[in-house]
Amino acid sequence: MTQMLEGIRVLEFATNVAGPFAGKLLADYGAEVLKVEPLTGDPSRQTGPFPDDIPHPEKSGLFLHLNTNKQSMTLNLEAEEGRVIARRLIGHADVVIDDFRPGLLDDYEMHYEAMSAGHPDLIMASITPFGQSGPWRDYAGSEITLQAMGGPLHGNGAPNREPAKLGGNTAHYHAGLATSLAILLARFRVEAGGAGDWIDQSVYEAQAGFRDRRTISLTAAAYSGLSNTRQPPGGRAAMGVRPAIDGYVNIFAGGTKHFDGFLDEIGRPDLKEHPDFGKQVHEYSAEYQQEIEGSYLAWLFATPKLEAIARTQRHGILGGAIMSTEDLVNDPHYRGRGVWETIDHPIAGPLEYPGRQLILSDSPKAPARPAPPLGAHTVDVLTQLGYDRAALPRLRAQGVI
Repeated sequence: MTQMLEGIRVLEFATNVAGPFAGKLLADYGAEVLKVEPLTGDPSRQTGPFPDDIPHPEKSGLFLHLNTNKQSMTLNLEAEEGRVIARRLIGHADVVIDDFRPGLLDDYEMHYEAMSAGHPDLIMASITPFGQSGPWRDYAGSEITLQAMGGPLHGNGAPNREPAKLGGNTAHYHAGLATSLAILLARFRVEAGGAGDWIDQSVYEAQAGFRDRRTISLTAAAYSGLSNTRQPPGGRAAMGVRPAIDGYVNIFAGGTKHFDGFLDEIGRPDLKEHPDFGKQVHEYSAEYQQEIEGSYLAWLFATPKLEAIARTQRHGILGGAIMSTEDLVNDPHYRGRGVWETIDHPIAGPLEYPGRQLILSDSPKAPARPAPPLGAHTVDVLTQLGYDRAALPRLRAQGVI
């Protein structure tokens, strides 16, 4: 079965998370992605988790996940011949993804104007912390600083504590997703006979436009003139995160049209007779809120989280369990839909991976190929470019590959 992006050639000069995730989204659906790594490899090869907690550059869980279905070659772009090879590779590519600091493409003579001359349908996507222009363009940016400056950090955590970072690499994953969308939009134009483009993707700006709870807060501020603030834990009865006997749940029952069913479920139908019943949750008296919360917590301390969700969902109440990684791996819903895929890597061995992002009726996803060992395709790529195999030892000795 032909994959959706089959025939599109992508060159990836990107490391860590954002660029590789953009490349992965294209590779997993059929694009031919060549990952060009520095001689020491993508730094994410040194990032865990590792099987048995033993570091190994070919067994990084992060790298293995982000680089399925790609090829890998090594190339030293600090060497002139390395840059010559890179420019030749770009000449054969439909899409180039990079995460070089602003200005480095010019230094390497690989900027869009030069590379698209005679190659007008070329799409280049450059991912940087703050973009190619502006007063912050040369600032470095880590995951936590980009969440902070882009906005999400401000809205997370308890109000009496410092803001809380979202776990993992949320900002960079989102930037990778935004970049892949921009690439596909540009590619649609090329397929329709138009020209390519240079995509300037700032991780900071992807965060500033991230569709999260700020959409609701900004709408409320536009009408009321008041901005939302972080709420204290348990600040609203029967709403938000609460502990269950085996973890945490996030159920939104208070003040809803299904609140009567919730009171039945927790064994307090008598609270329907209270004068505050039927009011908005922020209008509950302290005494009513304490009655609700006490009974709710007692019920949760005797109820497994998935059971609590199933029972409240039967009443039409919005909510979900907070799932650990172990929960997700063993989740019967995920298992039933075939989310997990076992991929056998030549060095890391067989491991389970998140197998897809979506399901298509007429283009089922092909079985995934494992992330490539460092430089596994260097020889093949160079011989396809016309290099004689006899020349490769010289390139290795000179530190070009």
